[in-house]
Amino acid sequence: MLLGRSPEERLKMGCSMDATARVLVRSSVLAQDPHASPAAVRRALFLRFYGHEFHEVERERILARLGRDEPRPAGSTKRVPVNWDDLEMALTSNHGEWACYLDLETGEVRMVPMNRLDDDAEVHVGRLIHVEPLGSKIEYRWMEEFTGTVRDAWLRDQLEVALDDGRRAFRRFKNVLLDFPAERERWFAFRAERLHAAARERLRELGIEPTTAPPASR
Repeated sequence: MLLGRSPEERLKMGCSMDATARVLVRSSVLAQDPHASPAAVRRALFLRFYGHEFHEVERERILARLGRDEPRPAGSTKRVPVNWDDLEMALTSNHGEWACYLDLETGEVRMVPMNRLDDDAEVHVGRLIHVEPLGSKIEYRWMEEFTGTVRDAWLRDQLEVALDDGRRAFRRFKNVLLDFPAERERWFAFRAERLHAAARERLRELGIEPTTAPPASR
């Protein structure tokens, strides 16, 4: 079946398999260390794919070069003009589709498709630091907290039923609120407050002091 395909098709298949393998390895590295720098990820990729092809001395020399762009030492603080919209978008991005990096010079976030990381030269610049998404569990917990603040018993029951709907919980939760404009706006404000707090905490973990204030409202 493979030999029946054209050379171009076989080449595309091989490139796709290689890109998929790199995405899986990169994801496993970030799962073990969500705050791994671009340099740390590069070293891990090198060791996984090519480490066995070099003698120890050569391997260490290559690792040293790949690690030259490590971020500042732990404990130091970097003042950054954070773009809060970018940061919040990164924190709520899909973990399996995007890799997000905060630019320590501009404060903007670079979102790179997981299957294009190796093609994007900017990912390998030392001033970029990885931003790990919060994950769906965090936002689900926010929805649970909000539901507990709803005074209307019927609406609260409907939201609780929506939250029990597995993968469709997020969509059903939002659909229930469509018929309650006031509560829907209150949910947006509630979520924005939680997201601001999560963004500030993430910056603190990264040793970053924002020089810009988060937006007051949405």
